Amino acid sequence: MMPRGLDFPFIHFNSQDQHSPDCEFHLHPQYRAQNPLDATLLKVQAGLDEFVTEKYHDQIAATLAEWRASLLQSPQDLRAVEKSFASGFSGSSLRPVESRLMRSAPPIEVHHHKFVTGSALGKGAFRQELLLTLSSFSKIVTAEFQVIGIDARSPGRLHTRVRYELVGLGQDFYREQRVGHWDMEWEAAPSEAAPFRLTKWQAVDETQSRSFAPTFMDITAQGLGNSPSYSSQLSHGADYWRTVLDGACGIDIYGHNGVSVGDIDDDGFDDLYVCQPAGLPNRLYRNRGDGTFEDITEGSGVGILENTACALFADINNDGRQELIVVRTNGPLLFLNEGGGKFRQKPNAFQFAKPPQGTFTGAAIADYDRDGWLDIYFCLYLYYQGTDQYKYPSPYNDAENGPRIS
Repeated sequence: MMPRGLDFPFIHFNSQDQHSPDCEFHLHPQYRAQNPLDATLLKVQAGLDEFVTEKYHDQIAATLAEWRASLLQSPQDLRAVEKSFASGFSGSSLRPVESRLMRSAPPIEVHHHKFVTGSALGKGAFRQELLLTLSSFSKIVTAEFQVIGIDARSPGRLHTRVRYELVGLGQDFYREQRVGHWDMEWEAAPSEAAPFRLTKWQAVDETQSRSFAPTFMDITAQGLGNSPSYSSQLSHGADYWRTVLDGACGIDIYGHNGVSVGDIDDDGFDDLYVCQPAGLPNRLYRNRGDGTFEDITEGSGVGILENTACALFADINNDGRQELIVVRTNGPLLFLNEGGGKFRQKPNAFQFAKPPQGTFTGAAIADYDRDGWLDIYFCLYLYYQGTDQYKYPSPYNDAENGPRIS
């Protein structure tokens, strides 16, 4: 069973408000294209077909959501967790029996833990272990629990594997992140509010990472906030623009569009090219040298409107200036650097032995034959051409069904 959507925490600033570094931002898309089956799907409840574990997943996920809400209020508030325990609950020790140091160099220290199997602590003893485990946190800012495996082993009993991620603050560190897995067994309960009670809790493994001082801070709003294009376009995000732009523009949220960094005017400061989805122009920002950027897109000639997969700055013609390669999904473009923040497109810059049969998704550049001239490698993915041609790769994360390019 596929896990539900994952949330990744990061510090967020925008031009309207300033959040403290302790805050986090989660993207929860609110808009999507209408599907003709939407009305019907609303009438289909999980568990009404042969895949009854979907219903069980949703019920367990609801319990874990209560845990999350409770821990975000206080790391010591275990009432929601204890409420889930069955009368015969037993849990394993949460003290690692094996701890391997993965990284000790500043600014991050990382340990990997393994836990003993077979130990059986009652409710009271396990509660004390859990309190001790969470005692290093003065505040939890991220608590995520995802059911990544579920098995209805026998009637009225479930086995689940849960991936957890906890991020918090503490007196002895700036941030601590714990990512690991628990094996949990549940039994059916008569209450509709909580259809399952937790009978067994086994800790499996955990990666514990600590930072002792802030390492990075998001200063995007401070750096780009003076440019109208940032407040009017970039700060909104793709989810907002999908509700505004016509679908014919081809805007989507299937991947990031990329950024590229290069010193286009040879002043010693790196400048920034930001790619955007179709219907929104790519933006070129010049580094002022004081930590801020100015938008010079209009006069540069590189405000591409087509859907862009990525871009690269590189000295293609060995003249000492950074040229710009823009990889649109329908093909790459080369812009020659003419100085003064201006670029000129070179027609027919890329000659292919055979017409590319797909959509461009990425590129890499290097002098692979050591002749002093940079070479480029393009990545493509196959367009839909019919049911006989198009098949999802299996496994999806090891796709080898892309087209060849020559």
